[in-house]
Amino acid sequence: MHHRPEQCPGSLHSAKSWVWLIFSLWYFVPLYYMPWHEFKLGLFIGAYLLFVAFYIWAIQSKPQHIWKPVTAIVLLAIIITPYSPGSSTFFSYVGFVIGFSYRTKTWLAITTVLVGLILFLHYQFNYPFPFFAFPALSGLISIGIIGYVERMRMDARSNLLKSHQEIEQLAVIAERERIARDLHDILGHTLSSIALKAELAEKLLKQEKHESVQQHLSELHQIARNSLSLVRQTVSGYKHRGLSGEVMELCERLRQKGFVVELNGDIPQLSPRAETAIILALTELTTNILRHSKGNHCQIEFSKACDKIQVKMRDNGEVTSLTPGNGLQGIQERLHALAGDLQSSIHKGCEFIISLPTRELHR
Repeated sequence: MHHRPEQCPGSLHSAKSWVWLIFSLWYFVPLYYMPWHEFKLGLFIGAYLLFVAFYIWAIQSKPQHIWKPVTAIVLLAIIITPYSPGSSTFFSYVGFVIGFSYRTKTWLAITTVLVGLILFLHYQFNYPFPFFAFPALSGLISIGIIGYVERMRMDARSNLLKSHQEIEQLAVIAERERIARDLHDILGHTLSSIALKAELAEKLLKQEKHESVQQHLSELHQIARNSLSLVRQTVSGYKHRGLSGEVMELCERLRQKGFVVELNGDIPQLSPRAETAIILALTELTTNILRHSKGNHCQIEFSKACDKIQVKMRDNGEVTSLTPGNGLQGIQERLHALAGDLQSSIHKGCEFIISLPTRELHR
């Protein structure tokens, strides 16, 4: 039988279907113990060829039509039984097909009817029990159980495959929603700032205040570049590295610029949205240190206090004043959306403390 590259879960049709026919040769064993002549031999062989045809029909049939080849095999067994007890072999194949094809109640009901039929044929033709009734009953029941178990196994495998597919689909949907939220968090405030500054620059241009216009345009350029960088990070790299990987990447960036970096505490497992907020916040703070700090030492510390998760980032640069820009305001807005906060201090360097509620820990 040819092998189909794609098979429906629970299908009888497989590359092994031909293999099971080898056991049907038991059908010919009675020829060694019974007298026969040419007509009987021709009938015997013709019935076997019909059985093979019905068997192929059965394994290629759809579940709703399986009763047709099953009925044909049973009728063939009834017809051939008066001539040879080898017909008992056919019941084993019927047992497997119905065990594989029908649900529990239907399978048991059909099996019960067939057991009654076998007993009737046994007493009707008075064959020795080991020649007909025993192989027919044992094959019908035991091979039927094998078919039933095989069907259950294939159903379980199919359900597991469907579950994995559903989980993958849900993961894709969740990731899309996460990206959408992140982009909204990143671009919402930024686009508002761009619109406001562009409107202000337009008014100043009408008043011919060219220096002020130039300043606002420069700020617009910087805001746009920062937003582009954050968007790229949101849809690519950090999602694959996670918080731990991103923190290590930020530490490496600082070291490459000559900073001594000290990383303390255990990096927590956070919910996806909280992880995104922390990554974007640390990225923005790292960018600020690289641009504005005149220090050479940076410390990042993760801790858990009471009902809060805290991330401290400090450097030893000399800072006289701190004016929150669009980047810090964006961090504050993202943290507020998670009931978090951002605090800053310029005592002996610049320090930022990011706080989030412990409910954002990944369960």
